[in-house]
Amino acid sequence: MKKYRVLIVEDEVKISKIINMYLEKEGIETFSAYNGIEALKLFKETSPHLICLDIMMPLKDGWEVAKEVRAVSNVPIIMLTALQSEEDILKGYTFKIDDYVVKPVSPKVLIAKIKNILEKQKDDISVITEVKVGELLIKIDEHKIFLAGDELKLSKTEYDLLLFFARNVNKICPRNLLLDEIWGESVYIDDRIIDTYVKNLRKLLKNYDYIKTVFGVGYRFEV
Repeated sequence: MKKYRVLIVEDEVKISKIINMYLEKEGIETFSAYNGIEALKLFKETSPHLICLDIMMPLKDGWEVAKEVRAVSNVPIIMLTALQSEEDILKGYTFKIDDYVVKPVSPKVLIAKIKNILEKQKDDISVITEVKVGELLIKIDEHKIFLAGDELKLSKTEYDLLLFFARNVNKICPRNLLLDEIWGESVYIDDRIIDTYVKNLRKLLKNYDYIKTVFGVGYRFEV
């Protein structure tokens, strides 16, 4: 198993592939996103140890991605961008990023920066790899969920939805929020599909009445 996972968020395919190649040579597992929405989706699915983040991207820019990531995690972020004004650099550091790298940059220098941050963070990287809520144990690295010790057989969407609930215990989750988080903001789906998936999850959770209905709004996960 590879020691580290790095999420490369870069809409220029050529640059993304170069970074990917160099990191793979170092034995680092990589995941590539080419827009902001895809980046946030992969962040939730892969729990990376570091994010290499471009700013100027479609759908959601790097500023928005950094803001949403920082709301839930202190995972190291390197901003890799062509924006080089003092104002942009200072803005980047308001998101508590770990480095701000201006393009063009030598791939070897970038990889050295990534490795240096990973090694410094190895003892206290705060990306959560397990979530324990009540009788649920979610092993994010293995993409598995256990209920009272028994593994649940879930579809990808059921897994994503249950993981989101478990990460947002006691919070009201409106249907439109769940649609954006699980299916993506650019996809139009009737919000009642959430009800179908919640019904399936309740069956899988058996006697554990964790998912409460908030009438007219959505759901709340309680333990």
